[in-house]
Amino acid sequence: MPNPKKFKHVSLVDKTTVALVPDTRCYRKKIHRARSGAVIPMLAILLPVVVILAAFAINIAYLELNRTEMFIASDAASRATGREFMITNDVAAARARGRAAASRNMIGGKPLQLADSDFVFGQAARAGLADRYSFSPGGFNANAVEVTAKRTTGSLDGPLKLLMPNPFAMSTVESSQTSRSNQIEVDVVLVIDRSGSMAYASNEPAVFPPIPAAAPSGWLFNGPAPFPSRWRDAVAAVDVFLFELAASPINELVGLVTYNGSTTIDQTLTGDYNSIRLALNNYTVFFQSGSTNIGGGIADGQNCFAFSATRPVAAKVMIVLTDGIDTVGSDPIGAAKFAADEQIMIFTITFSDEADQATMQSVASSALGKHYHATNLASLSLIFKDIARQLPVLISK
Repeated sequence: MPNPKKFKHVSLVDKTTVALVPDTRCYRKKIHRARSGAVIPMLAILLPVVVILAAFAINIAYLELNRTEMFIASDAASRATGREFMITNDVAAARARGRAAASRNMIGGKPLQLADSDFVFGQAARAGLADRYSFSPGGFNANAVEVTAKRTTGSLDGPLKLLMPNPFAMSTVESSQTSRSNQIEVDVVLVIDRSGSMAYASNEPAVFPPIPAAAPSGWLFNGPAPFPSRWRDAVAAVDVFLFELAASPINELVGLVTYNGSTTIDQTLTGDYNSIRLALNNYTVFFQSGSTNIGGGIADGQNCFAFSATRPVAAKVMIVLTDGIDTVGSDPIGAAKFAADEQIMIFTITFSDEADQATMQSVASSALGKHYHATNLASLSLIFKDIARQLPVLISK
């Protein structure tokens, strides 16, 4: 029998006719109370899970940020170390430069510190232009350095601290990143102006027909170049350049092109730098006059790479020196663009105030190089030394 308390009497027709209808309001109240009681335990179970997942996501994002910072820091440190080592060949000075670069990068809110053991010097090599570099620590005449940025238990900065508490009692995590800087192989072609104005000193205007001030009485073109003269200054500065290359830890090949109205490939790419010096000396003892064909000189510089035993793994660099204005031959800027299509980088040097600096700046920018201006032997020598010391350094890892 149904419980009479759960029903009420409702008159449907008259007082003598009644029906029993269930009262459902008490059912709804009990169901509502039951649901309310179930949500609280569910929240008690799910809330810690949500907090743990949120902490996990925040920590992952934080670690990814620190990983990116370590990439940047290790690359900056290896590049600075490699460049200093290339210039000075001094391990201690290279480490100092690398540490300075690393300290300018924050990892986990702290400037990165590097220990001596974080720097490894060695040999890097590759079989072809499309191949990756391999690295062997140590060896004679190192040409590469690996720098490892560390936030580990044994590092100077210690491990990284997590931003959010970890339910597994992990409060720190270890991370490291290694970057390698290589001094890559370079083939260089020198393109040197030997026009008539190069017989004059750097501090005097080249005015024809008067002879250079330093020329002896009765001097004529086709005799020895006067001393001082722009030509002799150029030869001395090239000698500084060759000396710097000889002192570097990699094997650079050098070719020589000279030009006045015409152009000559005087020496294809060689590791015998004395052959470059001898070719230049031939013009020193028998210096001719002539106009200025800069575009032709650049074109023959490109041909020098094609005619030589160019190494497929080497970067190609051309250094173009002139003291004047292009007067004959092809457009120098157009010639530079053709050279750039062959992946040749061009550095340009203008020597004397008579030189067309604007055109030579455009030549350099057309071939991803740099323009310099010199006014005397001292500044010209410093420019050649600077170029020698900034020949490509590659981040290879």
